[in-house]
Amino acid sequence: MAQIVFTIKDKKIYFTEGMSQDVLDESKGIISGGDYKEVLSAYIGLQSAEEFSKLVHGEEEQVHFNATFGKQHGEFLLLHVSGYSVKSGNSMEIFGIISDEREANNQLMIALKELSDIKYALDQSVILAITDRQGKIIHANTHFSAISGYSPSELIGSTHQLINSGYHSRAFFKEMWRKIGFGGVWNGEIRNRAKDGSFYWVDTTIIPVKDAKGKPIQYIAMRYDITDKKKNQEKIRMMAYYDHLTGVANRRKFDDLLTQKIAFSAENDMKFGIMFVDLDGFKYVIDTLGNIAGDELLIAVARRLEKIIGERGIAARLSGDVFAVLIDSIAAPKGMQCFAEAIITSFKEPFAINAYQLNMTASVGIATYPEAGSDTSTMMKHADLAMYRVKNRSKNDYEFFDREMKISNQRAFQIKNDLRMGLENNQFYMVYQPKVSPEEGIVTSCEALIRWKHPDFQEISPGEFIPLAEELGMINDIGDWVIENVCRQLQQWESLGYDLLPVSINLSSSQFLQVNFTEKFWSHLQTYRVHPAWIQIEITESLFIDNMKYVQQILETMKEQGIKVALDDFGTGYSSLAYLQKLDLDILKIDKSLIRGISNVSTKKEIATTIVQLGKSLGMKVVAEGVENKDEMEILCRYDIDEIQGYYYSKPLTVPAMSEILKTKKIVP
Repeated sequence: MAQIVFTIKDKKIYFTEGMSQDVLDESKGIISGGDYKEVLSAYIGLQSAEEFSKLVHGEEEQVHFNATFGKQHGEFLLLHVSGYSVKSGNSMEIFGIISDEREANNQLMIALKELSDIKYALDQSVILAITDRQGKIIHANTHFSAISGYSPSELIGSTHQLINSGYHSRAFFKEMWRKIGFGGVWNGEIRNRAKDGSFYWVDTTIIPVKDAKGKPIQYIAMRYDITDKKKNQEKIRMMAYYDHLTGVANRRKFDDLLTQKIAFSAENDMKFGIMFVDLDGFKYVIDTLGNIAGDELLIAVARRLEKIIGERGIAARLSGDVFAVLIDSIAAPKGMQCFAEAIITSFKEPFAINAYQLNMTASVGIATYPEAGSDTSTMMKHADLAMYRVKNRSKNDYEFFDREMKISNQRAFQIKNDLRMGLENNQFYMVYQPKVSPEEGIVTSCEALIRWKHPDFQEISPGEFIPLAEELGMINDIGDWVIENVCRQLQQWESLGYDLLPVSINLSSSQFLQVNFTEKFWSHLQTYRVHPAWIQIEITESLFIDNMKYVQQILETMKEQGIKVALDDFGTGYSSLAYLQKLDLDILKIDKSLIRGISNVSTKKEIATTIVQLGKSLGMKVVAEGVENKDEMEILCRYDIDEIQGYYYSKPLTVPAMSEILKTKKIVP
């Protein structure tokens, strides 16, 4: 940094040898020895002369100031000037220093530019506020004003109580102030309220500004708008834990609440109860008035149940037309009676659906803790048994579970008793439901479905005998039978010269988790010389709940060999988006309950189309189950659905009928 050093003696100014030309573009001989006022006024301004006059006359002992100097060629310098008076005996000598501040000024301008750039970037992306020690806002950037709806003048001088939404507890803010008050940095998510009453979420970091003693004197709050993220999280939570149609808790949420309630009641020696509520004649409503009316009826039932329960418990929709109710606390099992009677009585009032007054009844099964079981699955099973006893007996009533119900349920008992014999006597058979590519208009694969023709009961639905087979421990045997028969059928079709299509096989959790499952699976394929490309496996998310790592290992092994994996029934029950990210799946099947009525129910359309887009974004083929009419098919086609499965194209076909399909791959809706 260039400097000029000079002295003033007897009001004459003398410059140090060789210094003046670097700064002032003047030689020492021209300006040295002249009157200090004239020289300083001429070269660095009248103010400079006046400041040094204070030293000459003894008014000040030192001075410091900035000045500008115009050099030749029109250049201006920024100068810093300092002066000191020094007594030597009876005489006074003045020392002065003129410093060229160009380099420092350039560095300052660069720093200011960088700060300006940083401020601009922060204003564009960060909601910034600075408060004093008491929390009063002393600075708010434009982004803060924009998101909150308050002007800077409204924000400055106020505290953040102005945007408090009331969502967070006092303890939440108390802990936040405790941390920053001790000089720590706090980070968290806060819901605020804008001036217009709307809410927004921000990811907030609060940094204390400390004094020399380390005590906070100000707080800088940097926030990022995460409102969209929170909305997406809420959508995912609603999909995972709440029924998409009625808004009440779904099976997964009810299971969680029941598990928690059992643990709490066991610890506190409390009693509570659950009820299963099945709508009598609901299928008749669907067959007569259609799916849309059925959906509206389910919504109305959910609202009525919530009204009856009030603050005493929670309602959930388990599946189809089956609801569940959990009552938090009862003194004795009979305490559930008043709720069951209230439900039966409330159903005497017709449900106004469209232009119809629907008279419905309900069958209610009751299970109490601890009388009906001490774990979630047992209580659920016993409430279900009690409900079906009412339904099979008289309907429009309620029943408490008792230990004799399993035995008294003769049909269930006989079905379980006959399962082994049915398997050994070839009473089971396979049907195949085509899956169609709507873009190509051809059958591209099919699903293998098991059926049972019982000698007494005739056709028994898989929905009835599969749960009983699981309870009896025979589901693995039935699952193995299905795999072997599908492999045998594929070999037969190939031997007859048919052009084969991939066949999907449903696997139960129990079957998949067998220790020797993969060995038996590959053994069937090898025995019947079935290429892995001809087989797809369908699994549900319940498989992953407690076995994620093991399931991943098995799936990776099977996929390496060419087996494609489909996730079935997505969109209901235990559906979780997290599994889609963790598992390398090939196919996503949208549950038929989301397809039914999609052309008329906007929420179903939004959910179904979102799932299609989600599956596509993860590189999966997306299949829609239960497509029954052209409107549903056309809506799904607009969102680029890969395959359609349902009665619109075909019901499940016998082997001869499916053989005809294989000849042409054509099917007329």
